[in-house]
Amino acid sequence: DTVVTGTQDFERRLPNNFSCCFRNVEGESVLLALDLAEIAASSGSACTTGSLEPSHVLTAMGIDGDLAHASLRLTLGKSNTDEQIDRVLDVLPGIVERLRSLST
Repeated sequence: DTVVTGTQDFERRLPNNFSCCFRNVEGESVLLALDLAEIAASSGSACTTGSLEPSHVLTAMGIDGDLAHASLRLTLGKSNTDEQIDRVLDVLPGIVERLRSLST
């Protein structure tokens, strides 16, 4: 129910960037819930931040428009801590589960 976007070849991925799409969840709802949890995240590709259209980068990768609308992008910087990463890993699954339960 979650699609990791981009290459699965970790030698060719940016090590500080994670992007995925959640089936049956609106990406904006995930972003709002993360924001309420004081976690910064983005939707779509960096090329389309702020656009309401699905990311042309994600659709060029073969991801359909509906799934591209449910995308999440997390980027780490040198100031991020292990605790912050652990917090995302603790909070995000519950957010997605709760939002999916609302959409069924």
